[in-house]
Amino acid sequence: MRYVRVPDLILPPVSNPDMKEIQFWLRIMMEHALFMQLGFPCTEAEFIRQAIQFQRAFEELLKESECVQPAQFRDFVGRTIRLTEKIREFKRRVLHTVITCGLKLGGYNFPLLLDHISREAEYFLLVLHKVETGDTSIAYHSIIQENVFWLRIMGEHAKFIRSLLDQSERKIAQQAQAFSDEFDMLLAQARDLEGFLWDFPQVPTLPRFEEDIKSSTIRLRNFKKEAKELLERCAMLSLIPVALADHVRREAEHFLMIIDKIQRELSTERKKS
Repeated sequence: MRYVRVPDLILPPVSNPDMKEIQFWLRIMMEHALFMQLGFPCTEAEFIRQAIQFQRAFEELLKESECVQPAQFRDFVGRTIRLTEKIREFKRRVLHTVITCGLKLGGYNFPLLLDHISREAEYFLLVLHKVETGDTSIAYHSIIQENVFWLRIMGEHAKFIRSLLDQSERKIAQQAQAFSDEFDMLLAQARDLEGFLWDFPQVPTLPRFEEDIKSSTIRLRNFKKEAKELLERCAMLSLIPVALADHVRREAEHFLMIIDKIQRELSTERKKS
């Protein structure tokens, strides 16, 4: 009997939680490149050119992700890893240039922002490597590390909003500062719990802490959503692009999804004990 290979084209595209996660981060990386480009002074033509190249490359991968066939998925993940490694290196190189005063006209790529988006690229690489191994679950022992990463991201979002507001926006600036302080406190608490979990695998206060995080993140998400709506109506004075406001809102939504996964894991662990 002669076997005929079934063409890839008749197979349905990959549609699973792993691809949804990859698509989320591809868009995030694409937008990072855009924001970096907007933050460079016009004299930095080479940095601007590279940022545009990264924006286009991630946009192409994002479009391609909509029609990746199962047999192509592994190759697609490999190419995504290589591109993400390159943008991570680019972000770190720009950060080093900024903190050593290598940009004569400054620009708006703050060092903390560059470090922030570098850490997100590193996180995306961890996601991609987990996809390669086929295990994208949140293990119980890594719950605190997930919280530490995301709480720091959320707190920095509030700081970025505060720094990009016009000085006349006192009320919104006060709200942003309050969120910054709140997430700094939650981050410190998460790091305390990380120490507690060193010897004791289950701490009863952890589920309560996750509820506290969820409540704070919902309020921050709503604040970001309101900020985006104000920017769209030109009703808030700031240097914040609407795209950036939507970007940080979507990251808060993603963190809420991760919190739900963590809470399911905690519920499973409680049933085992």
